[in-house]
Amino acid sequence: MVVPKLPRVVWLLVPLCLISSNMLLAGDLQIKPGIVVDMYGYQIKQAQSSEWDEGAALAATPNIAFLFDSKYLVSVLDWKQKNVFYDDAQRSDKTLDYIDFNSRLSAWDDRVALSLNAGEGYRLRNTQRGVFADEITGFSQLSKTRYMGTSLALSTARHRATQGAVNFTARKINSELPVINDDDPQFNEATFDNALYEMNFALGTAQRTVGVFWQISGRYAENVRENAIDLTSENIEAVLALPLLEQWAWVSKARYESNELYANADNEFGSVGTGLEYRIGKTSYINLTYNVFRRDQLLLEDGDYWALDMLLAPTRRSSIKVSLDQRYYGRSVEVSGRYRLRHVSAQLTYNERLRVMNGLETEVNNLGVLVCPGGSSAAADCFLPPSANYELLPGEYLQNVYANEIEFNESVVLRKSGLFNLVYDKNRLVYGLSLSRSEDEYVETNRFNITDNVTVFGKWRLSPTMQLSTEYSWYELQFSTEQRTDRSIRIKAGISFEINSRSDISLNAQRVSRDSNLQEFDLEENRAWVTYAYNF
Repeated sequence: MVVPKLPRVVWLLVPLCLISSNMLLAGDLQIKPGIVVDMYGYQIKQAQSSEWDEGAALAATPNIAFLFDSKYLVSVLDWKQKNVFYDDAQRSDKTLDYIDFNSRLSAWDDRVALSLNAGEGYRLRNTQRGVFADEITGFSQLSKTRYMGTSLALSTARHRATQGAVNFTARKINSELPVINDDDPQFNEATFDNALYEMNFALGTAQRTVGVFWQISGRYAENVRENAIDLTSENIEAVLALPLLEQWAWVSKARYESNELYANADNEFGSVGTGLEYRIGKTSYINLTYNVFRRDQLLLEDGDYWALDMLLAPTRRSSIKVSLDQRYYGRSVEVSGRYRLRHVSAQLTYNERLRVMNGLETEVNNLGVLVCPGGSSAAADCFLPPSANYELLPGEYLQNVYANEIEFNESVVLRKSGLFNLVYDKNRLVYGLSLSRSEDEYVETNRFNITDNVTVFGKWRLSPTMQLSTEYSWYELQFSTEQRTDRSIRIKAGISFEINSRSDISLNAQRVSRDSNLQEFDLEENRAWVTYAYNF
């Protein structure tokens, strides 16, 4: 019997694979099983009824979380199964699975990072059904949704004078029909499968206000839609700044943008401009440029305009960036600002994006990198690290967290949205204020919706084992096509008690109301419930 000889390269790869696998697996694995039991009592009054619909429900939710944390690999898998049993003739028992998986593999001082994510849950597809619908009393309004995605990020070392980065992303989303699928055209919904393939890149000098600065950046994205025409978008931008005097520079820029959907919605926009830039310190700058453009959307149009771009960063903890420019639809504005002290943090953003709606939350609603407890990546459970040098406690990990959209579908929208967040955190008190406004222009149907939101929340730790929490949330939604305006309010209050290191109990109450100019959509709900959680 002749034993075949393996190539020498195989013998070299074997120890390398063993070493790399040992490096990846040399981490901390935590398994956290638990169970949550909720007992609900509720009463609901619809517009078409003068009497309250009363009912009760018991929900048992076994859950398990796996957290693996090492120098190079962080993975979190969270599974929950919510079993709901009703004492209500109008609702039937149900079993719901919620899955959330996030994994990130990084190497070479984070210059290479591979991320994987997947999940399953239940989402609201149409805000005309009610922004506060949940699985207890509003399950018929929700759609089962699954997603999976991956991204590969490559970047140069941070100390390099010339910086480069490229990111490849692929994401797939499947959403089923709601349990109630009305024939009414305003609820024109269908099962959809979407896929997003995207590439972003940037290359240029690291410091803008020192010497010659240049940068070129771009994005290519293809949204594949099962029930509609695909959306393909591409844009590229280049900037060059040459120093003239000590704090002055001559700046030139060029930009191109294209969106392909269908004949009447296709557009192209290109511009070039030049002007002066005033540099302040090592980071801040203000520039004003004169630009000429060519726009092609149904008609070919030439014109000119003035643009402003500035970044002011008086301290390491505060900055504001403003861009006033032009795009295919007219004037455009981009704003991002932050202010952070030891106990107070504030964030301000405004942006304008043309996207498929189910992809907006991963871009517009990016809350940043937060510290999350093992087994949870929900925004309510995570917090902003107090400082850049914050050391993670056992069971904590860093996660890029996104706030869920209140509406989830495959429509192409031009969204103009602004958000302001303010948080005060000191000793045993946490208070927060969130203000937001979004204007959605549905490109394919000529719909135009406006959403305004105010949310105020507070947490007060009364003692080491007792905490009081409150929340007030107000929404105003304007639906232009239906000439309908809804004002929805949710008020929540609760108190929680830690029984021991493994279990806690909480008492909660909530009131939801929806007041519409079309009386048939009015709604009131009162709810109280007790929650007991045990971690094995």
